[in-house]
Amino acid sequence: MFNIITPTYNRAHTLNRVYDSLINQREKQFTWIIVDDCSSDSTEEVVNNWITENIIKIEYHKLLKNQGKPYAVNYGLNRCMEDYTIIADSDDSFSYKTLSDLRRFWNIIDLTNGNIGAIWTLVKDENGKVKGDPFPKDFWQANFKERILSLKKPIDGDKWHCWKTEVLRKHPLYTQNNCHIGESHTWNRINETYDFLCINIAYLKAFVTEGSLINSSKTAKQVAIGYYYSSYYAMENRSLTDIISYKYYRILAFEYIKSKFYFNDPNLKLSFIKTFTCSIIFTIVSPIRLVKKFL
Repeated sequence: MFNIITPTYNRAHTLNRVYDSLINQREKQFTWIIVDDCSSDSTEEVVNNWITENIIKIEYHKLLKNQGKPYAVNYGLNRCMEDYTIIADSDDSFSYKTLSDLRRFWNIIDLTNGNIGAIWTLVKDENGKVKGDPFPKDFWQANFKERILSLKKPIDGDKWHCWKTEVLRKHPLYTQNNCHIGESHTWNRINETYDFLCINIAYLKAFVTEGSLINSSKTAKQVAIGYYYSSYYAMENRSLTDIISYKYYRILAFEYIKSKFYFNDPNLKLSFIKTFTCSIIFTIVSPIRLVKKFL
């Protein structure tokens, strides 16, 4: 029924949160696929002990060199054999009824609506408080325009996802050397084709771990490289009308031009007319942002 992909790097001390969550699940039909991104701690020993216990089905794959979370997720995705896939970070925990509830939801979806590619749920912080905003409606079936482009205010906060494996496999996470491209850009690309069923239930408890991506500091150039590729991939197949009409794309247009002051990839760049359009948007928006900064 479920694949649980956990990319991990030197998280032997937190990986037990995922393990404990899984052994306590009411739904037992799942495989835990751990992709170890060349850890140097005791992760392998810890996982091998769990495999020996034989309480749940575990597949352990240790990469020969560290290549980052997106690569590790994609590696695990290629080894998924079940119909539905969840990415569970190596320092998170989740409710015992997560998989049983999701199974029930998917059974209903598969009978009624084949165009839903993922179920999205809310996320709690370490204190049990929901992070960010709930969805505008419970059991909200949303396409990309409804979820992103048409909203006056973006839906803030982390969300957790359960994907149809075949859908996620068609749209692997973006990977780029020496920079992080936000997973949201992959999710948005999927949402252009498939609807998401958004439910106001929080199963996942997310922890902030020292050394994690959310806590890591980056140079201005590293940040710019991330924005460059993120905005490029988001706009490469969009029309000029969309870029001009929607605030979401105008923000990306601004970031694309801003990032080019630090970085440019001659092999991956927007067309001349799109770059020119982004430059006009940048010229208009820059003084407005500057004024707001000093107000």
